[in-house]
Amino acid sequence: MRQLLVGRKNLKPLSKMKSYHIGIDARLFGTAQAAGIGTYTEELVGNLIKVDPDNRYTTFVTPETAAVFPFYSPNLTKRAVPFRHYTIAEQLFYPKLLSRAGLDLIHYTNFNTPILFRQVPSIVTIHDLTLWFYPGRKHRSPLYRWAYRYIIKRSCMNAARIIAVSQGTKQDIIKYLGISPDQIDVIYEGVSPRLCAVVEPQRIEIIKTKYGISSPFFLYVGQWRAHKNLVRLIRAFAILRRRYNLDYQLVLVGKQDPLAPEVSDTIKQLGLQDSVITTGYIADTNLPDFYAAAEAFVFPSLYEGFGLPPLEAMARGTPVVSSNASVMPEVLGNAALYFDPLNIEDIAAKLYQFATSFRIKQELKERGPAQVRKYSFPRMAKETLAVYRRVLNNGNSTQ
Repeated sequence: MRQLLVGRKNLKPLSKMKSYHIGIDARLFGTAQAAGIGTYTEELVGNLIKVDPDNRYTTFVTPETAAVFPFYSPNLTKRAVPFRHYTIAEQLFYPKLLSRAGLDLIHYTNFNTPILFRQVPSIVTIHDLTLWFYPGRKHRSPLYRWAYRYIIKRSCMNAARIIAVSQGTKQDIIKYLGISPDQIDVIYEGVSPRLCAVVEPQRIEIIKTKYGISSPFFLYVGQWRAHKNLVRLIRAFAILRRRYNLDYQLVLVGKQDPLAPEVSDTIKQLGLQDSVITTGYIADTNLPDFYAAAEAFVFPSLYEGFGLPPLEAMARGTPVVSSNASVMPEVLGNAALYFDPLNIEDIAAKLYQFATSFRIKQELKERGPAQVRKYSFPRMAKETLAVYRRVLNNGNSTQ
């Protein structure tokens, strides 16, 4: 790097910025059970190598995803890690692999860090504390809950800096993990450009035919876990059809969870098999088709760390009707119509209000894209790089 100084004979080279070796734990890339964290990791790496040609990066990926990790750059190396996340091997053997990598800094993109590895400074991204409040059937055992709480606390205590994806998540980290607010940086996520692509009308007709969609429909995209509140949504939808006689369908996009049988059971109990459509897992490349086809995206969640799906819907120009709980008002602002997620009557009333009000539909369509523009993955990468530099410079500078 050279810079011309004032004066014809005063040409002096500036010392080149020191290059560091930064590791990024990308083992959750490409995993269906952690799709949101996988997207975050993919966008982080892809945008970092665009804005930072100076530092050297190593991404630690699973053997299964090493060949399909989609980025190539002179300053990027991929390294396969045979130790799965949330395992004893992660704690016992991953540290040795990291110690041999010659890193100056390691960024863990989720709370599951090898807590015994302390040789270089670490940064950890905390997306939410969902398992703290909603462990679910799979993680309900006292041993698992203890292990989760111990690991997430120790990961944050070990970290030089913590990245929270929202102010709501930051406040949870402070309150429940006992971390100083001065140690936490809030860096918002963004919406992938591929979700903003123009959808051809024939693609919409194809999915309607394939899944038996014959009426205007509300769309939900996400997991079938307890905090997603799908049972109340389905019960509210039943009120919508029977009391208000509204000829809508409800489309639930996401992998059906055998540990959440209450969702399918509720659909059957209420006789909604023809009007509630479950598609199973849909690849990200096909999600824009569903967003574009829906009358509205409905998000009944009780708890989120950030909540990408409603922003993705807004990016497609699809109005959003959302829970008013957790971080949703923080992230969605005035671009959503809100309901109380614990009140089935209120959910039904707000869905009916949306469906029968041209004014509300138009206002939400207009506000959505403007709200989405507040979030950017390139900006996220730049702000994350600033945190790296702050740690690498011993906290003296964020530049």
